[in-house]
Amino acid sequence: MIRNKPDVIIQDLEIMADAVNYRQWIYSRISRYIGQRIVELGAGIGNFTESFLDRELVVAVDNYNPCIEYLEKRFSGHGNVVPVKMDISSHEILSLSRYKPDTIICINVLEHVKDDSVAVSHMFQVLSRGGHIVLFVPAFQFLYGNIDRSVGHHRRYSKNELKERLIVAGFKLKDIFYMNSIGTIGWFLNNKILKRKEESASQVIFYDRFVVPWLKHMEYYISPPLGLSLIAIGEK
Repeated sequence: MIRNKPDVIIQDLEIMADAVNYRQWIYSRISRYIGQRIVELGAGIGNFTESFLDRELVVAVDNYNPCIEYLEKRFSGHGNVVPVKMDISSHEILSLSRYKPDTIICINVLEHVKDDSVAVSHMFQVLSRGGHIVLFVPAFQFLYGNIDRSVGHHRRYSKNELKERLIVAGFKLKDIFYMNSIGTIGWFLNNKILKRKEESASQVIFYDRFVVPWLKHMEYYISPPLGLSLIAIGEK
């Protein structure tokens, strides 16, 4: 594990790096929409980038210098991974169209963007025709609390809100669904009751090892009416 100076964002991402089962669960829900030329917006320290190493190209974008440095070290031996420092809410993102991406992946990022409508519109312009956008965001504003604030979340989403962002930008909605139903209980407890300001590494590891495997199996057969996260797929 590459260590940076104390930083709440890096620390949170490093905690989530140990959630291997959870990450594989997310990948299993989105893998059929992932092509060969990927732009990953908000790549962080590369927790999900690692899942795309068999693809032709992964442009790993983040606007935070410590994350870019982390990505450069972590994937220094992979010529198909291109770390790029860029603010996804600015017009500079339009330059990413030169990579001709067939997939844009945005996992736990859109909630950090103040003007998310503009950001999704930019993604539409960058994506090649026929390509897919994968948005993974935190669900339900009533769950918003101290941890959300500490990591820079502006909001959590409802299905209607996320669907509107995609359609207004020009995307055709392919699918939208909740994920991680049981996680809502822990998040509510930590955020609203215990008022914690950061995630617990021990809780994340316990949940990943002992809850995610059976919850993944259950939600495969029964689509939950709510969840800690919301996934939407759009097509250009």
